[in-house]
Amino acid sequence: MLRITAGEHRGRKLRVPAVASTRPLPERARQGLMNHLRALIPEAVIWDVYAGSGILGFEALSRGAARVVAVERHRAAAAQLRASAAELGYADRHEVAQVDVRSFLDQAPRQPPNLLFYDPPYAAFRGSGRPETWELFCALAARLAPGGCAVVHAPKGLLAPHERAQLSGLEERVYGSSSLYWWHKGEE
Repeated sequence: MLRITAGEHRGRKLRVPAVASTRPLPERARQGLMNHLRALIPEAVIWDVYAGSGILGFEALSRGAARVVAVERHRAAAAQLRASAAELGYADRHEVAQVDVRSFLDQAPRQPPNLLFYDPPYAAFRGSGRPETWELFCALAARLAPGGCAVVHAPKGLLAPHERAQLSGLEERVYGSSSLYWWHKGEE
Protein backbone atom coordinates (compact mmCIF):
# COMPACT_ATOMS: atom_id res chain seq x y z
CA MET A 1 0.00 0.00 0.00
CA LEU A 2 1.14 3.51 -0.84
CA ARG A 3 0.01 6.63 0.95
CA ILE A 4 -0.87 9.94 -0.75
CA THR A 5 1.13 12.54 1.16
CA ALA A 6 -0.80 15.80 0.63
CA GLY A 7 -3.83 17.49 -0.88
CA GLU A 8 -7.49 16.49 -0.80
CA HIS A 9 -6.68 12.77 -0.38
CA ARG A 10 -3.83 13.16 2.09
CA GLY A 11 -3.33 9.92 3.99
CA ARG A 12 -5.37 7.74 1.59
CA LYS A 13 -3.73 4.43 0.79
CA LEU A 14 -3.57 2.88 -2.66
CA ARG A 15 -2.87 -0.68 -3.68
CA VAL A 16 0.30 -1.46 -5.60
CA PRO A 17 -0.21 -3.76 -8.59
CA ALA A 18 1.40 -7.19 -8.31
CA VAL A 19 3.82 -6.55 -11.17
CA ALA A 20 7.51 -7.38 -10.72
CA SER A 21 8.81 -4.27 -12.51
CA THR A 22 6.68 -1.84 -10.45
CA ARG A 23 9.00 0.11 -8.16
CA PRO A 24 7.12 3.04 -6.58
CA LEU A 25 9.10 6.13 -5.71
CA PRO A 26 9.61 6.28 -1.91
CA GLU A 27 7.41 8.69 0.03
CA ARG A 28 10.26 11.06 0.97
CA ALA A 29 11.31 11.39 -2.67
CA ARG A 30 7.68 11.96 -3.78
CA GLN A 31 7.29 14.73 -1.23
CA GLY A 32 10.52 16.40 -2.40
CA LEU A 33 9.43 16.16 -6.02
CA MET A 34 5.94 17.52 -5.36
CA ASN A 35 7.40 20.39 -3.32
CA HIS A 36 9.70 21.26 -6.24
CA LEU A 37 6.74 21.19 -8.66
CA ARG A 38 4.28 22.94 -6.31
CA ALA A 39 3.75 25.99 -8.55
CA LEU A 40 3.27 23.90 -11.72
CA ILE A 41 0.75 21.34 -10.41
CA PRO A 42 -2.51 23.31 -10.10
CA GLU A 43 -4.55 22.81 -13.31
CA ALA A 44 -1.67 20.89 -14.95
CA VAL A 45 -2.04 18.26 -17.65
CA ILE A 46 0.28 15.37 -16.79
CA TRP A 47 1.66 12.40 -18.69
CA ASP A 48 2.63 9.66 -16.22
CA VAL A 49 4.70 7.34 -18.42
CA TYR A 50 5.46 3.83 -17.11
CA ALA A 51 2.87 4.70 -14.48
CA GLY A 52 3.03 1.44 -12.50
CA SER A 53 1.10 2.17 -9.30
CA GLY A 54 0.22 5.65 -10.58
CA ILE A 55 1.22 7.22 -7.28
CA LEU A 56 2.87 10.27 -8.92
CA GLY A 57 -0.22 11.06 -10.97
CA PHE A 58 -2.54 10.54 -8.00
CA GLU A 59 -0.32 12.73 -5.79
CA ALA A 60 -0.59 15.48 -8.42
CA LEU A 61 -4.38 15.10 -8.80
CA SER A 62 -4.73 15.30 -5.02
CA ARG A 63 -2.85 18.62 -5.18
CA GLY A 64 -5.05 20.12 -7.92
CA ALA A 65 -3.80 18.87 -11.29
CA ALA A 66 -6.46 19.00 -14.00
CA ARG A 67 -5.82 15.72 -15.79
CA VAL A 68 -3.48 12.73 -15.87
CA VAL A 69 -2.80 10.38 -18.76
CA ALA A 70 -1.19 7.26 -17.27
CA VAL A 71 0.76 5.19 -19.80
CA GLU A 72 1.04 1.60 -18.62
CA ARG A 73 1.31 -1.43 -20.91
CA HIS A 74 0.94 -4.15 -18.26
CA ARG A 75 -2.67 -5.34 -18.00
CA ALA A 76 -2.74 -5.90 -14.19
CA ALA A 77 -1.15 -2.50 -13.50
CA ALA A 78 -3.55 -0.74 -15.91
CA ALA A 79 -6.52 -2.41 -14.20
CA GLN A 80 -5.25 -1.29 -10.77
CA LEU A 81 -4.78 2.27 -12.08
CA ARG A 82 -8.41 2.36 -13.25
CA ALA A 83 -9.62 0.94 -9.92
CA SER A 84 -7.58 3.49 -7.92
CA ALA A 85 -8.85 6.38 -10.05
CA ALA A 86 -12.46 5.28 -9.48
CA GLU A 87 -11.89 4.78 -5.74
CA LEU A 88 -10.51 8.32 -5.43
CA GLY A 89 -13.25 9.85 -7.59
CA TYR A 90 -10.81 10.76 -10.37
CA ALA A 91 -12.19 8.54 -13.17
CA ASP A 92 -13.17 11.63 -15.18
CA ARG A 93 -9.70 13.22 -14.79
CA HIS A 94 -7.50 10.12 -15.04
CA GLU A 95 -7.09 8.26 -18.33
CA VAL A 96 -5.16 5.02 -18.73
CA ALA A 97 -3.41 4.47 -22.07
CA GLN A 98 -2.67 0.73 -22.07
CA VAL A 99 -0.04 0.84 -24.81
CA ASP A 100 3.70 0.63 -25.33
CA VAL A 101 5.50 3.95 -24.79
CA ARG A 102 6.56 4.17 -28.46
CA SER A 103 2.94 3.70 -29.53
CA PHE A 104 1.87 6.40 -27.08
CA LEU A 105 4.44 8.78 -28.52
CA ASP A 106 2.96 8.21 -31.99
CA GLN A 107 -0.64 8.77 -30.85
CA ALA A 108 -0.18 11.17 -27.91
CA PRO A 109 -2.96 13.66 -27.14
CA ARG A 110 -2.76 16.96 -28.98
CA GLN A 111 -2.74 18.99 -25.77
CA PRO A 112 0.88 19.04 -24.58
CA PRO A 113 1.54 18.16 -20.95
CA ASN A 114 2.68 20.67 -18.37
CA LEU A 115 4.37 17.85 -16.45
CA LEU A 116 5.91 14.57 -17.53
CA PHE A 117 6.70 11.76 -15.09
CA TYR A 118 8.91 9.06 -16.65
CA ASP A 119 9.61 6.03 -14.48
CA PRO A 120 10.75 3.02 -16.56
CA PRO A 121 11.94 -0.19 -14.91
CA TYR A 122 15.55 0.11 -13.78
CA ALA A 123 16.45 -2.73 -16.17
CA ALA A 124 15.59 -0.40 -19.08
CA PHE A 125 18.52 1.82 -18.06
CA ARG A 126 20.98 -1.05 -18.13
CA GLY A 127 22.48 -2.81 -21.12
CA SER A 128 21.68 -2.31 -24.78
CA GLY A 129 18.21 -0.76 -24.21
CA ARG A 130 19.57 2.23 -22.35
CA PRO A 131 20.06 4.59 -25.33
CA GLU A 132 16.47 3.98 -26.47
CA THR A 133 15.15 4.53 -22.94
CA TRP A 134 16.92 7.89 -22.70
CA GLU A 135 15.92 8.88 -26.27
CA LEU A 136 12.27 8.19 -25.42
CA PHE A 137 12.51 10.46 -22.39
CA CYS A 138 14.05 13.23 -24.47
CA ALA A 139 11.37 12.80 -27.18
CA LEU A 140 8.59 12.98 -24.60
CA ALA A 141 10.19 15.98 -22.88
CA ALA A 142 10.27 17.81 -26.22
CA ARG A 143 6.44 17.59 -26.28
CA LEU A 144 6.08 19.61 -23.06
CA ALA A 145 4.14 22.85 -23.06
CA PRO A 146 6.36 25.93 -22.66
CA GLY A 147 7.39 26.30 -19.02
CA GLY A 148 6.68 22.62 -18.33
CA CYS A 149 8.83 20.15 -16.44
CA ALA A 150 9.92 16.59 -17.23
CA VAL A 151 11.03 14.24 -14.44
CA VAL A 152 12.82 10.90 -14.78
CA HIS A 153 13.36 8.35 -11.99
CA ALA A 154 16.55 6.33 -12.53
CA PRO A 155 19.20 4.40 -10.60
CA LYS A 156 21.41 6.72 -8.53
CA GLY A 157 23.97 8.71 -10.55
CA LEU A 158 23.39 6.68 -13.70
CA LEU A 159 23.29 9.31 -16.43
CA ALA A 160 26.50 9.92 -18.32
CA PRO A 161 27.68 13.47 -19.08
CA HIS A 162 26.77 13.15 -22.78
CA GLU A 163 23.20 12.13 -21.82
CA ARG A 164 22.85 14.97 -19.33
CA ALA A 165 24.11 17.41 -21.99
CA GLN A 166 21.13 16.58 -24.24
CA LEU A 167 18.85 18.55 -21.90
CA SER A 168 20.50 21.79 -20.87
CA GLY A 169 19.85 22.61 -17.23
CA LEU A 170 18.99 19.03 -16.18
CA GLU A 171 19.07 18.85 -12.37
CA GLU A 172 19.58 15.81 -10.13
CA ARG A 173 18.38 15.01 -6.62
CA VAL A 174 19.50 11.77 -4.93
CA TYR A 175 17.18 9.79 -2.66
CA GLY A 176 18.86 6.62 -1.35
CA SER A 177 19.66 4.39 -4.33
CA SER A 178 17.53 6.50 -6.71
CA SER A 179 18.06 9.70 -8.62
CA LEU A 180 15.36 12.07 -9.78
CA TYR A 181 16.35 14.20 -12.75
CA TRP A 182 14.19 17.09 -13.79
CA TRP A 183 14.32 19.41 -16.73
CA HIS A 184 12.35 22.63 -17.13
CA LYS A 185 11.42 23.62 -20.65
CA GLY A 186 11.89 27.30 -21.34
CA GLU A 187 9.03 29.67 -22.02
CA GLU A 188 8.63 30.22 -25.75
